[in-house]
Amino acid sequence: MRESLILKELKDSGDYLSLDYFSKKFEVSTRTIRNDMKIIAIDEKCNGFKIEYKSKLGYILQIEDEMRFERYLKSLSPVPLDSPEQRLNSITALLLLKDDYTTIEQLSQEFLVSTSLIKNDLKRLSQKLKDTNLELERKAHYGIKIIGPIKYKQKILSEIASKDNRKLEEFYSKFISDKKMENIKTTEENILVKYKLEANFVELEELKLQLVLLYIKASLRRNNEEKEITQLKVSYNDIIIEHIIREVFSELQFFITDEEKDYLSDFIKRKTKNKESEINSAQKDKLQELIYNFFEEVDKGYNTYFLEDKEFFNLLYLHIASLIERVRREQNLKNPFSRQISHQYPTVFNLAIQLSKRLEKEYGIKINQHEIGFIATHIAVPFEKRQGENFKQKYKIGIVCSSGGGSAYLIKLRLQEIFPNAEVQNFSLLDKDKIVNFSPDLIFSITDLSFEVHAPVILIKEILDDLDYLKIKESVRYVDDFGKVTNPKQYFLSLFSKKHFTCITQKSEYKGILDTMAQKVVEDGACAPSYPKDVWERESFLNTIYTNGVTIPHPIEMTGNKNLISVGLVQTDIEYEERKPKIIFMVSLIKGNLELHKLVTKHLSIIMEDESVVNRLRESQSYEEFMHKLKNSLGG
Repeated sequence: MRESLILKELKDSGDYLSLDYFSKKFEVSTRTIRNDMKIIAIDEKCNGFKIEYKSKLGYILQIEDEMRFERYLKSLSPVPLDSPEQRLNSITALLLLKDDYTTIEQLSQEFLVSTSLIKNDLKRLSQKLKDTNLELERKAHYGIKIIGPIKYKQKILSEIASKDNRKLEEFYSKFISDKKMENIKTTEENILVKYKLEANFVELEELKLQLVLLYIKASLRRNNEEKEITQLKVSYNDIIIEHIIREVFSELQFFITDEEKDYLSDFIKRKTKNKESEINSAQKDKLQELIYNFFEEVDKGYNTYFLEDKEFFNLLYLHIASLIERVRREQNLKNPFSRQISHQYPTVFNLAIQLSKRLEKEYGIKINQHEIGFIATHIAVPFEKRQGENFKQKYKIGIVCSSGGGSAYLIKLRLQEIFPNAEVQNFSLLDKDKIVNFSPDLIFSITDLSFEVHAPVILIKEILDDLDYLKIKESVRYVDDFGKVTNPKQYFLSLFSKKHFTCITQKSEYKGILDTMAQKVVEDGACAPSYPKDVWERESFLNTIYTNGVTIPHPIEMTGNKNLISVGLVQTDIEYEERKPKIIFMVSLIKGNLELHKLVTKHLSIIMEDESVVNRLRESQSYEEFMHKLKNSLGG
C-alpha cells in the first residue's frame, strides 16, 4: 500500500513534510493522506517509530528503534509510483483484459490515486479510443468497460505490452509461470512442424504474446467464477485452434470465447505460411526476372556482384514471394531491426527501397518499412560476404620503409596474415625504379612518395602495433573509393565544408530544414536538382533520426558530383515522428560509393553513441569550433 511510500519519504527527508506535499506527490486528496496517516499510527508504537504532526509544518518521523522500524518497513508491500502515462496504460490494460464493468472507486483503490484523477484519465482514454473502433461504455451503478472487436483490443494490449507495463507484469506474474511459458513455446513449435507452417522469430514472438494475453483473460474469467463461455467448436477448419486450446488452455478451454478462437485462427493464418504452397510457374518466372533485372542494374551501376551469389538470389526470391502473399492478405509483420539496418547499412536499405518500389508498381501492393527492413537484411548478406573476400584476392603489395630491411620484413609478415594470397615485396625509399617495375596494386609507405606510381598509397608508421594493423584493414576497404589516402578518418573530416554548415536557432518544420539544406547543395552544383525531393522521399520511408538525435538524411540513390556532408546544428526544440533531431549530417556522395557511405555512417555512429559528445557538438557557435570538437571526438 501507499503507507510504505509515505514512511520512506519521511525517512529520506528527515524534516517536516506537509499534507499538500504528499497530496501532490501521490496525486490524491489531503483527506486520503490523513486516512493513510491514521492507518500508520495504529502500528507505530510496536514497530519502533513515531510520527508527529504540527500545523503549518506537517509530519515528521521519529525513529526510536532502527531495527524494528526497518523490519516493519520491509514487511510493507512496496508500491511503485507510475507516471500519468504509465497509469493510463495500466488502466487501459486492466479494462481490456476484464469482461465485466469496473467502477471509478475500484480504479482509485487499484492505482492509489483520487477519483478525480481517475476521471481525468478516463477522459483521456475516451479520446485515445476514438480512432480505434473501440469505445468506453459507461453504465450507471455498474461502472465502465471497453467494448469493440477483439482484434482492436488485442492490438492495443500488444502495444502496451511492448512498453513493459507494470499492471500487465502483475498479471504475468500471477498467471504465467515459467512452466506455462515453456508450454506455449513448445506448442508453437509443434504446430509449425505438425501442420507444415513457417514463421520467423518476430512472428513467433507475436503469436506467443497473443496466447499469453488470451490465457490471462481466461484466467481472470475463471477467478471471477464466471460461467463457462462456450462449448469448444471442432471442425476441420479449426483443427489448429483445437490443438492450441487443448495444449495451452487445457483447464481453461471453456473460458475462451468463440470470438477469441476465430481471432486466433485468423491471426495464425496471417502470421504463418504453408511450406507446401507453390507459386505457379508463370508467376515464378515473372518475379525472378524482376529481381534479376534489378540486381543486374545494381551490379553494373555499383560494380557489385550480387548475381554471382546464387544462394542469395534464391533465398531473396522465396522471401519476396512470401512477402507479396503477406501484403495481399494484409498481414502486417513488425521488424524491430529496421531502424538499425537503415543506420548500419544505409546503401543496402536504399537498394531495398528501390526494389520495393518496383514490386509495388508491378504487383499493385504497398510495402511498409518493416518489410523493407527484411529485404535489406537479405541484401546485406552478400554485401558483407564480398568485403571479406576482398582480402583473399591476389594483390601485389609494395612496402616502402627507410631501408627496406628489418622493420619492413616485420610489416611484410603481418600483412601476409591480412592478405594471405598477396605477393608482398619490400622496398627502400631509394628504390624508385624497382617499385615502378613491380607495378603494385597497393603501396604501404612511411612517407609520401616523391614520384608518380599507379597505385593507391597508404601511409603507415615504421613500427606498427596491433591497433595499427586494424587501421590498415579499414584503410584497404576504402582504397577503391578514395584513391591515394593517408587514413579514412582524415578523408571523412575532409567531407565537411564551411559553406554547408548552419546553426538552426528558429523553430521550423523538419522537412523545411532538410529542404533548405539540400537546396544549398544543389545551388553549389554538388548534386542533381532532384536532390531535395530525393532526400525527403528516402526520409518518408523511415526517418533517419537515430540515437541521441544524430540525423543522417540522404537520397534513395546518390546523384552527387562530389562527396559532401552538410551540417545543421538544431539549437531549438524540433520534433518529427516523436523523435528530436539535434545534429543533422546530410550526406551527398558520387554514385557508386558504397563503402564511403558505410564509412560515413561508421564515424557518425561513434558520435551518436555518446550523448555528451552530441550535446557538445550541438552547442558549437561556428564551423571552426564544430570541426575542432568533431576531430577530438573521433580521437585526433
